[in-house]
Amino acid sequence: MAAKEFTGDELASSGFIAFQGGVYDLADFAVGHPGGADLITEWTGKDGTDSLLDAHPGGKAFIKHTLGPKGFATALKGTFPYVKKKRAPKAKAPKGKKGAKGQGLLDSIPGRLVAAVAVVAVGIGGLISAKDAAVFQTRPSWLPHDWPTSEHFVNMILGAVVTLLFSWVYRAMFPSTTGSSVAGSGVGGWSYGAVTPALLAEISRILPDEGQVFIAGDGEDADREIRKHSGDMGFHKKAAPEVVLFPTSAEQVQAAVAAAYNARVPVVPRGAGSGLEGGAIPYQGGIVLDLMHMKKYTLFEAEMQCQVGPGLKKSELNDLLAKSGFLFGPDPASNPSVGGMASTRGSGLSTVMYGTTAENVVSLQVVTPEGKLIRTRRRVRKSATGYDLTQLFVGSEGTLGIIVELTLKVQRAPKVRCGAFIGFANLHDSATATIALVQASLATLCRCELLNADGVRATNKKYGTTLDVRPTIFLEYRSTKTSLEGCLADAAIGEEVMKKHGAKQYKFADKGEDLDRLWEARRGCYIAAISYRELKGDRVYLSDTCVPISHVAQMLSETEDDFTKAGFPCIICAHIADGNFHCCIPYQPEQQATVKEIETRMIKRALSLEGSVSGEHGVGVGKIEHVQWEHGEDHINMQRAVKRAIDPRNIMNPGKIFILPREPGGCCDMPEIYRQTETTDGGTYTH
Repeated sequence: MAAKEFTGDELASSGFIAFQGGVYDLADFAVGHPGGADLITEWTGKDGTDSLLDAHPGGKAFIKHTLGPKGFATALKGTFPYVKKKRAPKAKAPKGKKGAKGQGLLDSIPGRLVAAVAVVAVGIGGLISAKDAAVFQTRPSWLPHDWPTSEHFVNMILGAVVTLLFSWVYRAMFPSTTGSSVAGSGVGGWSYGAVTPALLAEISRILPDEGQVFIAGDGEDADREIRKHSGDMGFHKKAAPEVVLFPTSAEQVQAAVAAAYNARVPVVPRGAGSGLEGGAIPYQGGIVLDLMHMKKYTLFEAEMQCQVGPGLKKSELNDLLAKSGFLFGPDPASNPSVGGMASTRGSGLSTVMYGTTAENVVSLQVVTPEGKLIRTRRRVRKSATGYDLTQLFVGSEGTLGIIVELTLKVQRAPKVRCGAFIGFANLHDSATATIALVQASLATLCRCELLNADGVRATNKKYGTTLDVRPTIFLEYRSTKTSLEGCLADAAIGEEVMKKHGAKQYKFADKGEDLDRLWEARRGCYIAAISYRELKGDRVYLSDTCVPISHVAQMLSETEDDFTKAGFPCIICAHIADGNFHCCIPYQPEQQATVKEIETRMIKRALSLEGSVSGEHGVGVGKIEHVQWEHGEDHINMQRAVKRAIDPRNIMNPGKIFILPREPGGCCDMPEIYRQTETTDGGTYTH
C-alpha cells in the first residue's frame, strides 16, 4: 500500500469527518486504509456512515453519547498519520515546560510507535468485528456463547471501547504544544485545531530568521511578545496568543495563513496595536501575525500614488513622502499603521480637505483565509470590472483577509499654513457655527476640530496649554502655493462666520507652526482623560459616534448634559466638521454600570439622529451589540453571509464585528470575556 498521510482537512473533505459537526461519511476514508474502500462499502453500504447511524440500534444517539455533541469531531484534531511517509521535524519545545500540562503522554519515539501500532490494531479489530457482526445485527462468532444476547448491549460496548481507545491514544500522541489554548470550541460554537509540533515546524520553515517566531513559554523574550500582543490601547480584557509571527513579505504571510487554515488554527492580524475596541486581541488563542516589519514603499509621482506595506506608520509614510514634496492626507491622532487605518477606516483630523482613509485607498493586495493572494483592482483612475473588492476589505478589521500591500492616493504637501482658535459660550453655538463654516466651502480649510470645556481643562492640565476654559474650535488653512493670500482670504470668511454665530474669543495665527503645540494637545485628548482626575484605578470610556452635521448641536449638548448630571467629567474631542466626536469619560470600576447606562442612551440618541455607532475606531468586540442596533438582523446576516463565503472555517480574526454562529440561525450570544475590562492590578471588571 502506498504511504499516505491524512490531514484533518483531507479527512473532512473526503467525508470521514465534518469537523464542525454535520455529515458523517466513511466511504472515502477507506482509501489508504488496510482493507480498502470495499471493506467500508460492504460494512455500511454506499451511503457510508449515514446508513450505519440509521440502522444501528441506538443510532445517532449512541454516537452522540459516546463522543459528545460534536460527534466524531471530538475524536480527531489536527493531523493523524495512518501510514507516515516521514516524520516532520520536531519543533523546539517551550523552555521550562517539560512534563507540564498539555504535554503528551507518549513523548519518546518508541512510545509513539507502540501507540501507532495500538491505534491500527484497534481500528482493524473494530472494523473486522463490525463486518463479522453484519453491521451489528448478529453476534460476532468469537464472542463466548454465554455472553448477553442483547445485540444493542454488545454493540454499545464494542463501539465505546474502540472509540475511547482511539481518542485516548490520539491525544497522547498529538498533544497541544503550549498548553495555553488547545483545540476546542470557540465563539459561536466553532471548533479550532491545536497549535501542534508539526504546525510549529512548518511555520519555522516559512519564517526561518531569528526574531520572526515567538512561542508562548519559550523564554523571556517570547513571553514578552506574547504579553505585548495580548491587548491593545483600550481597556478590553486581554487574551494571549500561542504564537506571534513577524513576516516580512506577502509570500511569508501566504504560507503561514495556508498552514493555519489547514490546521484550523485562528489567525489575528495586527498593526501598531493602537486600536481601542479589542479588534486585534486573540480571544481564540492561535496565531497573531504582526505586520509591522512589512514596510515596502514605492512612489508613483505621475499618478500621485504610493504603494506601501501595511506596517508603515502614518508618520513614517509622511516622512518618506516629504522627500518628494507629497503627503498622505488622513491623519489619525494615534499614529497607527496604514494597514490598521485601512482595516478600521480610521481617518482623523484632516478629513475636511483630504477625505477619509477609505476614500484614499486605490487598491489592496490581500491574503485570503486559504492563503491565496489577490489584488482587489488595478491602480487606474477608472475601473468598471465587477464588484468593488477594495472597499469590501477596507474596514473589515482582518476578518476577511490580511492586507499585505496598499496603493494610496497622495497629495502635494502644503507650502503655507495659518489658523485660529475660537472660544464659544456653549457647545450648541460652536456646532451651529461649524455647520455654517462647512457650508461656506472654503478651499483651503484643512482641519476643524473641537474641545469642550472639560476637554480644554484636561489638555491645559496635561500639556501646559493656557487656553480659556470654554468650548473651543481649532481651524487650520493650508495651501500648496507659496503665498498665504488664499488662506488669508478663507480665514477672513471663517472669522466672519464664527463671530456671526456667537464666538466670544477669536485668535488668529498667521503661521501654522504657532498652532502645532495646540494640535499635539488635541491629539492627546484621550491620554489627558486617563490622568485627569488623578484617581488610582481610573478607566476611561471612549465613544466614537458620528451623526450628520445638522444634528451635531443637539447630539453634543444632550450627551454632555447626560454625563455631567451623573457626576462624570465629560471630555469631548470632536472632528466636528465630520459630525464625528469622542467622549472620554474617566470612571472608577464600581461606576461602570452607570457609565454603560449613559452610553446606551447616547448610542440610541445617535441612531435616532441618523448617526452611526463608530466613525473611525471600528467595531472589534466593544461595539458588537451597538452595530446590531444600528443595522438590524437582516443587514448583519448579509455581512455574515459574506464572511462565510470568504472564510468558511472562520479562522480569520474570529468573533470580531459580529458573532458568527457555526450554523446559520444559531446562537449569537456575546462571550462574557467581551464584557470585561482589564485593570492595572491584573483583575477584571464586568460591564
